[in-house]
Amino acid sequence: MPIKYYLLPNPITPNPNDQSARVQATGVLNLSDIIKRMLKRGTTITEADATAAILLFMQEMIDATTEGYSINTDLVNMRPSIQGVFNDASDSFDASRHTVRASLTAGNVLFTKMLAASVEKIKTSAVSPTILEFLDNRTNSNTQATKGGIASIVGSELKYDIQNPLEGIFFINTKNNEETKVVDVATRTDGKVLFLIPTSLAAGNYKLEIRKAYTAVKAIRSHVFANLITVI
Repeated sequence: MPIKYYLLPNPITPNPNDQSARVQATGVLNLSDIIKRMLKRGTTITEADATAAILLFMQEMIDATTEGYSINTDLVNMRPSIQGVFNDASDSFDASRHTVRASLTAGNVLFTKMLAASVEKIKTSAVSPTILEFLDNRTNSNTQATKGGIASIVGSELKYDIQNPLEGIFFINTKNNEETKVVDVATRTDGKVLFLIPTSLAAGNYKLEIRKAYTAVKAIRSHVFANLITVI
């Protein structure tokens, strides 16, 4: 089955004709779905055995990474990293300014298979907002947000109606799904929005989502940025 994609205007490059690809997901699979696919291959292990083995495998991967190990597998490469700015050479880790994260890249087999994957161009069914890039101006990071700092998003169809409470940029806490809307917006165009990161955000990981209304009935269409954002 090919990977399906469609094209959207690319606001990052200077050429107004440039386009960028957006992949249309075939679907979303969880652990149970993956195990069902495994069993269809004719393996003799049971679903319960497969579930137990995979959960143990993932737990050991997680524990080893938190212990400082770098892990290389056919599927994924993992290593611990520390993000944030240190004031000088004598500065030390401070949880209020620094974050420990897992850095992940594709393993050799997955990387090679993705290079050989087939693709199919499709037509997008409806225009919708798209976030291609997030940047925290204080840390120069696309995965970290500083409360009260200035940030920007770049993409397409980003200009929304600030008078409509259903539209806008939202930080969604991955722990409890609590939503915080961005209120202070400095620049708002179809290609870029410059705003202040809400000071009310608790430290943690967030999904970054933009919502925009279309047509006379004000139907909301949205897009979630590909990276999780860690608020510090």
